[in-house]
This record gives sequence, structure tokens and C-alpha cells, in this order.
Amino acid sequence: MRMTAPKAVRDNIARSRAYLARGYLTRALEAMEKALRAYEGTLLIGQARFETEVHIHEFVSDLNRNHVVRKFFETRKVLSGPDVTYAPGDELPLAERLESIRHAMLEEERARAAEQAQKILMRKAELTGNGQARLDAGDLPRGRALLRRVADEWGHEAGVLSDIGQRFLRARLFYEAAELFESALERFPGEARAYSGAVAAYLELREYPKAEIVYLRALRQFGSHPRTMLNLAKLYMEWRKRDKAYEYANRAWQSDPSLTEARELLSRLSR
Repeated sequence: MRMTAPKAVRDNIARSRAYLARGYLTRALEAMEKALRAYEGTLLIGQARFETEVHIHEFVSDLNRNHVVRKFFETRKVLSGPDVTYAPGDELPLAERLESIRHAMLEEERARAAEQAQKILMRKAELTGNGQARLDAGDLPRGRALLRRVADEWGHEAGVLSDIGQRFLRARLFYEAAELFESALERFPGEARAYSGAVAAYLELREYPKAEIVYLRALRQFGSHPRTMLNLAKLYMEWRKRDKAYEYANRAWQSDPSLTEARELLSRLSR
């Protein structure tokens, strides 16, 4: 015989009441399940037993009055009588009942989340498709606006900013493309497409210092790749910085002697 309820019973009952009051139904159900399983088989006497069973009754009453719970049962054609009942001694059946309800609610939540995710995916695809169609038709302002909405709403996802940037690049919206590629570099520094896209946009704009910064950043991010160094040498060549072009063409060739473009560029720079 015990004069006080086990701590696991007391704590989980308190949690279940608090969760229920705040609308966290599945947490409330789980906490009461734990309380009931801990209480089942415990021999309480006197005030402790009375108070514990009162708390369980109160939880069940509040649960049955909860509008979400009522709607949950209405969709299952349970339209009359209490949805959940409790009698002292029936702690285990009640725990199993609550567990069943909780699993059903979680399944509904997963189904709703999947449905919402599908709707979001369809909206994203629709906006992207409409935006691209506008660009293809020559309606650049409208196409740009639609695709900017995609970037604003889904730019936190890897690849989205670079994808919209590439669409702007093909439409010759170079300033807009560069802006999106720069945003992609800030959010996803390991996204290779953002580097190549930013460089392409800056070269079209003749923004050589900005293109240089992107190349140097790529070298820091990915290491001294021969092809990147060769491309940087080509940039310096176009920028009329022959010393820098020679330096990076030579570094590219030293790293990869099979890189004939680097050797040819060195030959041109040596004349």
C-alpha cells in the first residue's frame, strides 16, 4: 500500500493537464498514457487514491469537451455519448484507448502535412512554369516578378536561387541573375552552380572585380582546382591584367600538365 502516488504518475498527470489546456493533444494523450500505465497495479489508499482518480476523471472530461477531439470523433460517426470513459480500475484499457486515439491523430497530422506539402510543391511548379513562359514570350517584367516570388518563398531551399538565377541569365536579366547568385552563395556556399552563374552574370556586365571575387571565393571553398584557376586566368586576360593571367595560367598548368588550354594561354602571354 502506498500513501502517495508514484512520481511518474503525478508528473505525467500534471503534464497531460497542462498540454491539454494548451491544445497539444497528442502530447497530452501520451503523458496520460504514461501516467495510467505507471498507476496500473499500484495500490494507493486514502486521499492519494481519491485525488489521482479525480485528476484522471477531470482529464477525461476535459478531453471529451475539447472541440478538436469532438470533431475527430464526429468524422468517425461517433455522434453521441462520451467519446472516452473511465472507471477506477480500468486504467490499462483507458491507456490503450488513449494510445489508439493518439496514433490516429498522428496519422491524420501526417496525412494533412503530406497534402499541404503537395499543394506547396504544385504552387511552386505553377509559379515557376508561368514565370518561365512569360520570359519565353518576351514579357520580362511579368516573368521576372513571378520568378522573384519563387525565389522569395523558396529561396531557403538548396538549388532554388541558382535555378531562378540561371533562368534570368538565359533571359539576359544579368543584374537580377547576379543578385540571386550572390544570395545563393551566402546561403549555400557549397553550391557550385551559384559560383559559375555569378561569374557568367558578372562577365556579361563587365563587372570584372566582382567576377574575380567570386573566383577567389570558389578557390577558397573548393580548393585550387586547375580548371578554376584557368578560368580565372582567362578573366584576367579579358580584363587586360596580363601578369595575373600568366600567374594563374601557370598555376593551372603546373597543377595539371595535361591542361592544353593553360599551356596555350601561357604561350600567348609569353610573346
